[in-house]
Amino acid sequence: MEIYLFIGLLCLCLMSVIAFLVCRVKFGGLAGVFTKIFASFCFIVLAVFLNFTKIQPSYYTKISICFLVLGLVCGLVGDILLDLKIIYPFHDNKYLKAGMVSFGIGHVLYIFAMLILASGQTNIFSNYLHIILLIVGSLILSLLVWLVSKFVLKLNFGKNTLITNCYSFILLLTTALSVYLCFAGLSIKMYILAVGFVLFLVSDLILSTQYFGGKQNNKVLIVLNHLFYYLAQITIASFVYFI
Repeated sequence: MEIYLFIGLLCLCLMSVIAFLVCRVKFGGLAGVFTKIFASFCFIVLAVFLNFTKIQPSYYTKISICFLVLGLVCGLVGDILLDLKIIYPFHDNKYLKAGMVSFGIGHVLYIFAMLILASGQTNIFSNYLHIILLIVGSLILSLLVWLVSKFVLKLNFGKNTLITNCYSFILLLTTALSVYLCFAGLSIKMYILAVGFVLFLVSDLILSTQYFGGKQNNKVLIVLNHLFYYLAQITIASFVYFI
């Protein structure tokens, strides 16, 4: 019975995404905002429902799921803030920064979720060198992404350079950690979460091109950005089922 409800909620999430994309491309404005909020809310409902299907989950699993759900909530808040940027363009920079902060907090919560989950399955903290290398590697990679974006792709970050680089580092660290945990003795199911964060990364790379490359109204990029983003959110929420 639970698997059918899981599939039903997945279908609801997918239909909400389709409805949002149609509204966003064809109408925009408040219709796009409300359908986007509904789609993001569906992912939270999916994760919460899957949490209640767990039979006697371990302490580490319960805490990890809480952080994952809170991360999805931060995504919902970030979605609202970024769409307010479009509706109220005279305050666009404030909403952009607030949205990035919200998503950044969400990724920090995801990092905590993964570390706690890993603590229950393997001694991840036995080799601090690996953790240090992940952090340093993410810092270097975020710098390279910025250099390529600025000098090759000619993106103009302006006053958002610092916050963009900080967010880029957190996102890359989240993605790197999820990939690392796939090979660190955790269950093979960890690949599901890693795929979700890779999709998230692709989505944000496209979004950077829109926001800082003067292509915010490019309909192809709008569809691609949200398609990768919502596939990422669905994957992250669905991961709760497999923990």
